[in-house]
Amino acid sequence: MVHVIENPPIPLTTPIYEGMREHSSVEIHGEVFQGPQGGFTVEFPTKNGVALHISVRMGSYGQNVIVFNHLQRGRWHREEHHQNTIMFGRPFCMRIHNEHRKYSIHVDGHHIGHYHHHKCPKRIVAMTVRGDLRVGKIHFENFKHHNGGGTEIGVMQMPVAPTPIVVAQPPPPMIVPQPQIVPVVQQIMQPMVQPIYPSVQPIVYPTATPIIYTQPEVIYMDGYHHHRHHHY
Repeated sequence: MVHVIENPPIPLTTPIYEGMREHSSVEIHGEVFQGPQGGFTVEFPTKNGVALHISVRMGSYGQNVIVFNHLQRGRWHREEHHQNTIMFGRPFCMRIHNEHRKYSIHVDGHHIGHYHHHKCPKRIVAMTVRGDLRVGKIHFENFKHHNGGGTEIGVMQMPVAPTPIVVAQPPPPMIVPQPQIVPVVQQIMQPMVQPIYPSVQPIVYPTATPIIYTQPEVIYMDGYHHHRHHHY
């Protein structure tokens, strides 16, 4: 799988997830122009340093070399100088390949040099590019994840025979029965016959003379009382 970032703005910082694996490589296609930086720099930083520093010095301020270095525990170590074959205004391709114990750097297909691992490549968290440089595209090959957007180009796969398509036979036509005409039977209403009941004479009861009850008369006499009843 190859991941490509096209025409990125410079300076550029793009993340690298889960570090740089063995046999991973980065290709930078660009062109150097004369500017205040006198060249350009490519770095692969970690959380507390720089695993690989590549400085292309175009001779504007003295040396015309490509420098390899790394930053560890807050200080730069000894520089390694290599021949610079990059020229102003001429397109170039720089390839940085991670091998078993070292990085191998090529320019336009020619091996420039290698740089031994001083920090584990799996601790790399990003790649930065800065300086007097125009970049057309950057290829990331054999990385586990995308790096800062761009386009993923998948590896070509062997063609697979298409699965045969089975066309099912259409179901038999459904026979819908015609609606049947049900004759309407009208019911003849029978006249309602009221039953005849015999006349019932009211029963007259004799009027009873009401009985009037009176309350007893109470007479109080020296500590006791005497009841006197009136009879009618």
